[in-house]
Amino acid sequence: MKKSKTGFEIEIMSFISDRLIQKIDAYNQKRSLNGTKKDFFEGKGEDADDSASISTENGEERKKNSFVPIVISKEGLELIELISLDCTNMDGIWKSDVELKINKNGYVILDGKKTKEFWNAKIVSEKKPLRIKISNIAVDESVIIFDYSK
Repeated sequence: MKKSKTGFEIEIMSFISDRLIQKIDAYNQKRSLNGTKKDFFEGKGEDADDSASISTENGEERKKNSFVPIVISKEGLELIELISLDCTNMDGIWKSDVELKINKNGYVILDGKKTKEFWNAKIVSEKKPLRIKISNIAVDESVIIFDYSK
C-alpha cells in the first residue's frame, strides 16, 4: 500500500488460492474425461471426420466440441472477482467503504457504478484501509488485516 494524491492505493501483485487451483484442476480433469467419452460414444473417435473445426485466436484449429481447459496465469489476477476495503472497522461487522467488482470481461464496477475501465490490479481509497477482502471466482473470501504498528 502506498499513499497517493487521491488517498491510499493498494496494488495486488498476485493472487494464489490453493483451494481454487484444486477446484479448477478437478474441473479441467472432469471436463477432459467427459469430452473424450462423449466424442467416443458419438462416433468422433480417432477415425472421425475433422471437418467441424474452428480457429482459435492464435490460428490453431480445434474440434468444435473439444474441451479447452481453464488456464491460470502466473499472477492469478483473473481469479479475483471482488475486492472490498473496510476503512471503519478493524474487526467485527464488515463495512465496505470501497468496493470494486471485476466483470467477466475485465471491466471495473466501482461502488456499484459500471465503468469502461479495465482493472489495473489496483484499488484506491480516500481513507486509510484497515482490512481488505478479496473474493475469487468460486466465491471464496480472503481477508487481510493491515498492521500499521510497524
